[in-house]
Amino acid sequence: MNPSPRSIFETAQNQSPDSQRQHISISHAGTTPTQMGDMDAGFLGVYGPENQLDADNQAFVAQLEHKYRSDLHPDLQQIFTDTYFNYCYTWCPVLDRNTLYSEIARSPLLANALALASSHIQPPLLPHDGPEAYYKRARTIFYEDEEADTLTSLKAVCLFYWWAPQAPSRVHRHSSWWWTSTVIRHAQQMNIHREPALEDPHRDRLDLGLRRRIWWTAFARERLTALCQSKPAIIDPDDCNIQEPTLADFPNDPQSQRQGEIFIYWVRLCAIIGRIAKVLLQSDTSISNVFPDQLREELVSWVHSLPPRLRLPIDSARTDSFDRDVHQLHLFYLTTIVIMHLKRSGGHLPQALPPAIIAASCTARILRDILARGNSRFLMAITCWHVGTAFIALLQACRIQHLAKYANEDLDILCHTVKQLQQMWASANVIAQGFDRLRKPGSTPTFSNSSETEPNPSSNLALGSNIAPQPNITIPHHRTSSFSQPFSHNVHIDDDDEFDWLRFFPFVSKSTNGIVESLISGKEQGTATKGFPSPNNELFHDTLLAQYQDLFDPFTDYTLGFPDLMAANS
Repeated sequence: MNPSPRSIFETAQNQSPDSQRQHISISHAGTTPTQMGDMDAGFLGVYGPENQLDADNQAFVAQLEHKYRSDLHPDLQQIFTDTYFNYCYTWCPVLDRNTLYSEIARSPLLANALALASSHIQPPLLPHDGPEAYYKRARTIFYEDEEADTLTSLKAVCLFYWWAPQAPSRVHRHSSWWWTSTVIRHAQQMNIHREPALEDPHRDRLDLGLRRRIWWTAFARERLTALCQSKPAIIDPDDCNIQEPTLADFPNDPQSQRQGEIFIYWVRLCAIIGRIAKVLLQSDTSISNVFPDQLREELVSWVHSLPPRLRLPIDSARTDSFDRDVHQLHLFYLTTIVIMHLKRSGGHLPQALPPAIIAASCTARILRDILARGNSRFLMAITCWHVGTAFIALLQACRIQHLAKYANEDLDILCHTVKQLQQMWASANVIAQGFDRLRKPGSTPTFSNSSETEPNPSSNLALGSNIAPQPNITIPHHRTSSFSQPFSHNVHIDDDDEFDWLRFFPFVSKSTNGIVESLISGKEQGTATKGFPSPNNELFHDTLLAQYQDLFDPFTDYTLGFPDLMAANS
């Protein structure tokens, strides 16, 4: 029997969600005094009664001053509800079927937020206002404090994640970075980050399972943004004692339990990603610059802990068992592997080590499986990050003779995916423009002033089937001296590192695709890095830099190569 996901974290003794909700009224979080659960330094408790009275009065006034109505047509309401539970719930389990209709009827904010997310993912053919109108209405209601129930406000803002009208190339208040930060600050003010004590008189009135699901949704998103956009995290785990999510926090029906299981594993992965981002973002030069082996082992432990039903089924050329949530879960994992194995050298152009190329090729395989089934609208905005990061690694594979054919096929998949993402997300337009420029025959690159190499005038500048692969160049048997992370030029793998990177990929085999077959065979024969960049492979580096420097020049002020501008508003 496979271990329950409850064993991933410390298991808490909880009441079942259903029994908790029996004691919760619709306005169960209508008044949440900011001091409830705060660590009192001697001031807050003295004015507790006055603070509670003021909170009650504000909530009462908000209920009286509603300017908006929930007027969704019943048919649309049903469609939007089904879309949310089919496509969003796994990554944002903040709504419950047994209370949703009553909450929508009472809350114009939540009604419009649900309509925004669902109509963007799966637009109904019935007349409806459209996601932009729903978003503007919900955003106005939120900023005007029209919603008296603060927990309902958090639910609604969590759904704003499915609307990204602008790429994060400039500062604005529509990005998921903004809205996730808003959720976190409101949740902290409500003390959701702290588990109420057993003797807390308010504990029985709180839906603890819902609070945990909201908190860990925001936590996971913030950890992803830390790595995706090189942003510092707000949440400090030392400030929190909220219990990790368990299946007891989810309704008992089979669909909710299965989606909850994936959510639990996703949160755990995002926690690891957050720790990796913190290491890569460190600016203190006094800290050891050796990449912690523990973090790689944590990723290996995570992927090997997945029960068979959640493992990525790509060990053969054809995917017979497709689960869109399982496929999406592994995109986050694979993108992290790519970023960890992008090596920095003299210039700004990252070079991908074998684990990065395998991970990028597996990313393309996942996206191929999705595209083949005819619907990609459920892909979240952060998919732009997955695609853009995989593209970097596959660029290098195109210059390696025995990988070039397969890498170009994978790049075709990424380009097809970006075209689909353009229908949903503004950031995909930025990436698509870069892809098109690099794959256009005869495109002329621009070179960084800091480039230490001269362009090769005979180089073919088109990315795609016209790329001429490099001759096989076998590098010496010794290991490279370091590999620098894309965030920090100082963080690297120890010189004597003997980490077996195949442990990252228990779900692949030589039958997965050509790149995986080639690199696994090469590793078995001790030639996995044949044709890869090395101190003695200057021809490879010069050619690659000459052809692809124009992809990275606009972003050289950033450390990742595909920074905020390419981060898909995630």
